[in-house]
Amino acid sequence: MNKIAIISDVHGNYEALKTVLADIEKRKINHIYCLGDVIGKGSRSNECLDLLKNCTMTYGNWEDFFNKKSCANELDKKRYKLLNKQLSKENKDRLKTLPLCYEIYISGRLIRMFHATPSNPRDNVLEIDRIDKMYKQFLPTKHTNNEIADVVIYAHTHTQNLMKLYNRTLINVGSVGNAFDIIRNKEKDGKYENTTNADYLIIEGEIDSKEHADIRFEFVSLNYDRNLELQESKTNPELESYTKELLTGKFRNIEKYKNNFDESYYDINKF
Repeated sequence: MNKIAIISDVHGNYEALKTVLADIEKRKINHIYCLGDVIGKGSRSNECLDLLKNCTMTYGNWEDFFNKKSCANELDKKRYKLLNKQLSKENKDRLKTLPLCYEIYISGRLIRMFHATPSNPRDNVLEIDRIDKMYKQFLPTKHTNNEIADVVIYAHTHTQNLMKLYNRTLINVGSVGNAFDIIRNKEKDGKYENTTNADYLIIEGEIDSKEHADIRFEFVSLNYDRNLELQESKTNPELESYTKELLTGKFRNIEKYKNNFDESYYDINKF
């Protein structure tokens, strides 16, 4: 069997990405798929793109933001200005050519990969969403072939997760550079270090094979030097919120989604 690595949401975090790539090399994995959001938040987006120049990549909401110059407010203008200054022409041109989805057969399963949903890199699908919303992740769109996927691998919400539904597998690969735990409670939270790592996924199976065979999914969560990364982020226009996320694993805008994270949402009668 062969192995591939799937990463996402690097967010300009150079130290986290270096740690992940070193682990992938140590495991002798030769092919990396990246599901977008390599840029933004951290201050070394260009360096991260350079490290990933040979990987297969789809685009995320931050690449979409940069390509479309979607500056809705002053913070967005600062973000765009910084990225436009940082990124090389080669990397800017590459971002314009990225696909929304990528598909591959592994051990007889059609595996579909994308950043958020198969139709929009900005949509949110959480592991506490309704089952019917999760099922839509498997359905074909104009960006995919016409089959319903067997395995969907996505990212965007920065939290590793695997679940089974309808004899299919839905996986969130998590985030290399900006990991969250979206279900938070001051009285119940464990150590921050359980979350604030560099996360990625390994799949082991028969690559490019339509014959049903064994397959393995492995989540990897690596410690990295978060303080060094923050020392190199002096030009970041949102350093305070970036620091909080990297050190606590808590999303900066979590309060506006708090109703989604109510523990009562797990009531099975709501599905």
